[in-house]
Amino acid sequence: MNSAKSILKVVLNTIAIIALSYGAYYFVFNIWLDSYTNHNESVEVPDLASMSVQQATQVLDDLGLTYEVDSVNFDPKMKPYSIIDYFPNSNSKVKEGRRIFIKANPKTYRPVELPDLIGKSKRLAFTQLDISGLKIGNIIYEPDLAKDAVLKIIYNGKVLKAGDVLPRFAVVDLVLGRGMLTGVRTPNLVGLDLTSAKAAIKDNFFELGQLKYIGSSQDTVGARVVYQFPFNGDAYDQGQPIDLWLSNKSMSEIKDQLKMLDREYKKFDEDTIQGSRYLDILNKNNPQPKVEEQRVETAPQTQQAPKVVQEEIIIE
Repeated sequence: MNSAKSILKVVLNTIAIIALSYGAYYFVFNIWLDSYTNHNESVEVPDLASMSVQQATQVLDDLGLTYEVDSVNFDPKMKPYSIIDYFPNSNSKVKEGRRIFIKANPKTYRPVELPDLIGKSKRLAFTQLDISGLKIGNIIYEPDLAKDAVLKIIYNGKVLKAGDVLPRFAVVDLVLGRGMLTGVRTPNLVGLDLTSAKAAIKDNFFELGQLKYIGSSQDTVGARVVYQFPFNGDAYDQGQPIDLWLSNKSMSEIKDQLKMLDREYKKFDEDTIQGSRYLDILNKNNPQPKVEEQRVETAPQTQQAPKVVQEEIIIE
């Protein structure tokens, strides 16, 4: 009898424990949790397509939804700050606090960085600027050894450097190397010290050729240029060397040496190829006037020997 009562008591206790456990489970997962998580309570995502970003964010705030706005590439066909796409889509059921992802049209094009073009060729610069979304304005040439190489890039009067940020489609001016010119008049270097002569040669885009000293080559502090070749005013190609003779002596002291240099660099012999070319150039620059022959009919006279007129060409 007691044994039967004990078994019944155990069974009843077990049933009570199971009932209490089930009740607790039901309360937690169907009543308390639903209340805590707003179970079966949802918010409908509104149609944001016709709204601006400012309008859409205000509507989402009122509905208790969060949002994340991301800009995409600017579309000129759409209004600035208009919504291009969003997720979840309109009419979707979401819980309060759900994040809505919005893609919006920015106000304008994103700014672009200027590529590194200094020293690059004109052709490469044109291509990279076009890819970057920049436009080319004026092309300015400056003297430089590198023909058509980019020396500077200018925007609104300011010289730019690589990495500077510009508005898309900004118009920039390019400064390119002109390359070397031909037939440029050489500067007068006689009388200058070596430092000044080098500067004048560089400023005129020539190269320094041979340096020779008349007299002692040890005392160069007071030395001046006493002779140059090519000579002052000669037509010469930029980039070519100019030879210099220096001395710390006066011109009167070295007049014999200067005469020897004149004979070597200025004297032309008519029997040489250089001399004949020089005479050709001289005759072309100083053409002789044409004399028309006039025929005069006279009575027959005793024939006399014709007079011979000799012309003398003097080359100074």
